[in-house]
Amino acid sequence: MEQIAVATEPRVTIAEEVYRALRRDVITLRHRPGAALTEQELASLYGSSRVPVREACRRLQQEGLLTAVAYKGYFVTRISVREIADCFDLRLILETHALERASRRLTDVDLDRLAAHASIEYVPDDWDSYVDFLEHNLDFHLQLASLSSNDRLVATLRDLLWSMQRYFFLGLDLGDYAGEMRGEHEELLDHLRRRAAVDAVACLRGQIGRSRDRIFQALKTDRIDLPLE
Repeated sequence: MEQIAVATEPRVTIAEEVYRALRRDVITLRHRPGAALTEQELASLYGSSRVPVREACRRLQQEGLLTAVAYKGYFVTRISVREIADCFDLRLILETHALERASRRLTDVDLDRLAAHASIEYVPDDWDSYVDFLEHNLDFHLQLASLSSNDRLVATLRDLLWSMQRYFFLGLDLGDYAGEMRGEHEELLDHLRRRAAVDAVACLRGQIGRSRDRIFQALKTDRIDLPLE
């Protein structure tokens, strides 16, 4: 009798598990900006040997979330107001250009797929839900950008948005913007369904600006006490 192959989920390595847990804790500020971390401490915290920790820290260095200092260990990268502003300037350029290109190519099937990510909300004061929301939000923006058919642009935008997740987290914790942000995504999709590219780009510009303003407002109100550069 012929044996039927059963599809299984790819096995997640210990290094991948440590990376995901450590990254989530950095994004949600459980490891504060400027905090010192050692491989031994992290191995104990995440229940692994030092080798998976070293691999996870290497990846987070590449993402700009950790900095390695010889003989001292790792330090969580501090949050810089100048860096936040620079990132949003670059995001505005990249993402609006990608949207302009995508608006000429997308189909109703593409829009239906995007709508699944647009409907996700977060729970105020539930930091784990913030991370889940940010992951769906990232998928929404990257899937939309991918319709531009410019792989280099999408890769650059992916790296940028990935590095900005900590900043987005600050904006979420300022208050309950879940419904507002869902409405922003739905408004953007509505413009795209009507093939109103100019309106869609204007809508996206407004969303990016409001996201930036929420983050700066969170810093000004000292809702979360952070060492800033």
